[in-house]
Amino acid sequence: MKKFLFSIIIIGMMSFLAEAQKMVYPLPLDSTTVVKSASCRYMLSATALKVNVTVSKTREIKGHYADYAEKLLGLSNIINENKTYYRIKSVDIEPVQVPDMSQPYLVVLSSKQLKDGFLYKASQQTACTPVFGQLEARYTTEATPIPSFFRNYADPTFAATEAAFVETKIIDGVVTQVPANTTKMVSKSNNQKAQEAADLISKCRQSQYNLISGEQETAYSAEAIDKMVSELKTWENNYLSLFSGITLEDEITYTFYVTPTGESTPAFAFDANNGISLSNINENNGYYFKMSHMLCPNLLSAEPTKAKANTGYRYRTAVPMNVTLTHQGKSLYDFGSFNMNQYGRIQILPNGTDQLDINTIGFIY
Repeated sequence: MKKFLFSIIIIGMMSFLAEAQKMVYPLPLDSTTVVKSASCRYMLSATALKVNVTVSKTREIKGHYADYAEKLLGLSNIINENKTYYRIKSVDIEPVQVPDMSQPYLVVLSSKQLKDGFLYKASQQTACTPVFGQLEARYTTEATPIPSFFRNYADPTFAATEAAFVETKIIDGVVTQVPANTTKMVSKSNNQKAQEAADLISKCRQSQYNLISGEQETAYSAEAIDKMVSELKTWENNYLSLFSGITLEDEITYTFYVTPTGESTPAFAFDANNGISLSNINENNGYYFKMSHMLCPNLLSAEPTKAKANTGYRYRTAVPMNVTLTHQGKSLYDFGSFNMNQYGRIQILPNGTDQLDINTIGFIY
């Protein structure tokens, strides 16, 4: 009788353990593995870097009368051709948690979890942002428009010309030739317009001199003189830009995500003529995130985990990694230390850990 009761207790304990046991399978499943119980899937988390790159875009635009600048104004240091070039102003990074696509697992749910509504609770929790697929990449810019004075001055300009001729008329039955003239509009040549602009620059300068030297007939207040000189200076600069050209500067902010792996990970490509690119990164144009372990400089990747296929939860602890941005082997920015999940060693919890919140070690999907 005692042996019978003991056997019942042992069987009951084994049933309880089997009830509470949690099986976790790495995905994809082996073709021989069949899971008949309710299950869910999760991925371990990785640390991605949200990158913000601010780029200065400079446009140099040749003046309409650049060819006359030296002849009419004695200017030699002018813009001779239209050109656009870029320069990196700043790079900032921010760590964000994203799913690690290389670490998916299938969790066989226990009866206790099903009874407690595990799947419903998991569905109510918000996933990480961004989640799966292509991570967000965008850029923002506000291009400075070409000043209207400079833009419109290239439009055709017309001048009125008078032509004299003799008109034949019959007056009182007598054929008489009468002097007459006509007015017509003709387009001004660039040479004429350049000369007019140069003359206006001289007038603006002369008027400024007269105001400041006090040669004007009317006595103006200091505020009035400052205002008039400022307006004349604006006119002078506007007409000067027709010869020297104009320079427009804008800022472009690029935002994208990079998940570092190994010692060096491509971040973006850049060159002075085309700016930022997230494709076709090579050793010449490429900027890379270099990773180094804060405590063990030679440790750059996690050791492989040796475990059975159907054991407990996989998890890993983030390790501090120093992040620098390099270009052609030279360090440009040192961002300091960040805790990076993907460089930690994957470890395994015991079976039957029903109360674990999977969202603390990864992302349910």
